[in-house]
Amino acid sequence: MKHEYIALMLAASVLCGCKARQGQGEDSPAGFTIQGNEVTVEEGSPLTDKLELASLVRENGSQGFTVTASVSPRPGGYAEVGAPFSGRVTRIPVRLGDRVHKGQVLFEMSSPDFMAAVKEYMENRNAASVAAANLKRKTSLHDAGVVSEKEWEDARREASDAETALAMSRQVLSVFGADPGAVQLGQPLRVTTPVSGTVVSNTLVLGQLLADDDEPPVAVADLSSVWVTANVREDAARSLARGQEASVLPSSGDPLRGTIFYVGDILDDKTRTIPVVIECANPDKTLKPGMFVSARFESALKDVLIIPSTAVFQGPDHQFVYVRRQESRFEKVPVKVESLDAGRMLVLEGLAEGETIIADGGIYLSR
Repeated sequence: MKHEYIALMLAASVLCGCKARQGQGEDSPAGFTIQGNEVTVEEGSPLTDKLELASLVRENGSQGFTVTASVSPRPGGYAEVGAPFSGRVTRIPVRLGDRVHKGQVLFEMSSPDFMAAVKEYMENRNAASVAAANLKRKTSLHDAGVVSEKEWEDARREASDAETALAMSRQVLSVFGADPGAVQLGQPLRVTTPVSGTVVSNTLVLGQLLADDDEPPVAVADLSSVWVTANVREDAARSLARGQEASVLPSSGDPLRGTIFYVGDILDDKTRTIPVVIECANPDKTLKPGMFVSARFESALKDVLIIPSTAVFQGPDHQFVYVRRQESRFEKVPVKVESLDAGRMLVLEGLAEGETIIADGGIYLSR
């Protein structure tokens, strides 16, 4: 009895092995056979209802990818303002968070260097005025034959030298940001902002002594638009160009639309990435400098083959798709594909328009 039981078990094992080779295993629908790279579905097989077929047609679509990016102020919309020369703070008319416009006074200071520059300008201005008047008088007398040629030449040279000295003192005042036409002796040095925006940093204290090499105590930023910098793989960066649209996705809130401002010309040899800068409108100040966000880039695809990801399988050496060759016969065809988005893949090689593939259900043939 024991020997009969063992024989029955061996026979059952053989039958199960035959069924597995024919695609009739316990976990697979019955009714298909495999020969090399070809699979034949038998007539009347329940597997027929599980296979979803699709005929390939060319279409238009889009290809996109998402990478991590960082937010920074636009260079023309951000300024750190320090003291151009040493001095003591005497007035601070703005506070942290105030809106300021270009040329507005951020703070005033008493600066010996500025006072000396104003004094020198006043002296040069008076000297130039006197020299010009003297030249005018000597010119009239020279034309009347009263003064000699040498006296007239001396007056002309003095007027020229005085005008040169005045021009140089004007340039010195411009370094301080002062208007030569409005300066007065004893007035404080007024430090102004070179950009319009919001005061985002202000560490000034009344009476504080500032040196020209101190860290800038005030920063002004215009965050109505910002730069978003993403490091993009070198292969993906090839499809990007200046002026192309991109999306910026904060950790919370709605996506923001931006435009590619710059695609880097130098590859980072450590990360194998290229910097891509997006200029993005930021009307609600959602994007803060230093913040990490996601940047999504998309490019249009024209006249391409797009298949569902459920149609693609990974073999030992390559990916493949089941292509119908006859009514019930399918062949494993190697393909090269690229992910587009959730559930879709772009066909690069291996398939042609008009072919019919198993779009879904091919998993049953792979068991």
